[in-house]
Amino acid sequence: MYHKPIIPILLGILAASPVLAQEDAEAPANPCTVEPVFHCVESMDDGGAIAHFGYRMSCPESDEPIEDRDVPIGDDNYFAPGPIDRGQPTVFTPGEHADEFESQYLAEEVKKGSGWTVLKIGINVDFTKTKDASLDCENLPY
Repeated sequence: MYHKPIIPILLGILAASPVLAQEDAEAPANPCTVEPVFHCVESMDDGGAIAHFGYRMSCPESDEPIEDRDVPIGDDNYFAPGPIDRGQPTVFTPGEHADEFESQYLAEEVKKGSGWTVLKIGINVDFTKTKDASLDCENLPY
C-alpha cells in the first residue's frame, strides 16, 4: 500500500494558513527608493583603485514618518562581479549621502569592472573618473 509523505502535506497546509498570510499583510512596505551613487576613484600606483560611493534615498511625500530602510547584503544589495560585500551600507536613511564608503580594488578587479546594485537599481564604476561634483578624488588628503 502506498502512503503519501506527510511532510509535503503539512508544508502545504502551513503555506495556505490565513494566520501566516495575515502577518505578511501587516508589515508595511517602505515606499522609498534607494539609488546607489558612484563618485570617483583614486588610482593606485600598482594599477588598483579606491572607489568612493554614496547613495540617494528618495521618499514620496507623506504625513507618516519615514523609517530607515534595511537592505542586507545579498540579492538586493551587492557588488558584481564579487565579492558582493565591499563595505556598502545595509541601513539607508532619507536624503543625499555623498562619500558614504569606499572600496579598494586590485589591478585585476579594475580590469574586470564593477557595479553596485541596491533594490534593482545599479551603477557601474568608471575607473577613469577622478573628479565629481561632490568629491575630488585627486585632491584627497590621504
